[in-house]
Amino acid sequence: MKKGINAWAFPGAMAAKEAMAYAKKAGYESIELNLADKGEISLETSAADLKKIAAAAKRIGIEISSVSTGLYWAFNMASDDAAERAKAGEVLSKQLETAKALGCDAILVIPGSVMVAFDLSKPKVDPDVAWERALAGVKAAVPKAEDLGVTIAIENVWNTFLLSATEMRDFVDACGSPRVAAYYDPANIVKYGLPDQWARVLGKRITRVHFKDFKRNVGNLDGFVHLLDGDVNYPVLMEAFRAIGYDGYVTAEIFPPGHGLWQSQIWTTSKAMDFILGRA
Repeated sequence: MKKGINAWAFPGAMAAKEAMAYAKKAGYESIELNLADKGEISLETSAADLKKIAAAAKRIGIEISSVSTGLYWAFNMASDDAAERAKAGEVLSKQLETAKALGCDAILVIPGSVMVAFDLSKPKVDPDVAWERALAGVKAAVPKAEDLGVTIAIENVWNTFLLSATEMRDFVDACGSPRVAAYYDPANIVKYGLPDQWARVLGKRITRVHFKDFKRNVGNLDGFVHLLDGDVNYPVLMEAFRAIGYDGYVTAEIFPPGHGLWQSQIWTTSKAMDFILGRA
């Protein structure tokens, strides 16, 4: 497996080149970059500027594994608002273009939300309607994904949608393209499932994996903790990954701590991943 980290782990003002260099120094082989509404990698960034970032990654010696985004929390692909759904489609399209320019072949997509579990002020959508709209939204992007050679990787998140491994499996299959797969985050399902079971059910559909940890008895956003401090049984999970033949990118999804000493978290996470991956 290739050990990676999401760029969200670094201070927001840090340039991609600096984050990639630090990640390489800390022992990561890949980095997941993020599409924002504004900034260095954003809806406004040109392909030429993205290719400069890709060239910097090659000089540093780190791979760009995928492109994530937080914009789907603002633009729900399953929204009752047609304009919001259209905006989500634009985000997906831009993600595909961004990944292609950066030289990677996968994007992380939240296909829609029934209810945002950590923000109950967000509008709610009926589950059956969410399924239809999300499926339509992803399918609309499939021709472009196939043309660019970039996989739309559907992540399991706290969107109260695709709450079981079988639902996630069936949704991916319903998209009807090898360019739609699963982006599996085991910590995100600890509240309502067993990570190793999800891995076995999704099987070969898994194209990317997030590594973080979660304490079930906390149950809210405060439950996300340092890797190996939570309830994800990583030894058992790794057995499941070996059983299904997953050997791709595993990317730490962490965020800078409030006290500002972000460097420590990046290094301790790198070492924890080494233990999980059998490298320590």
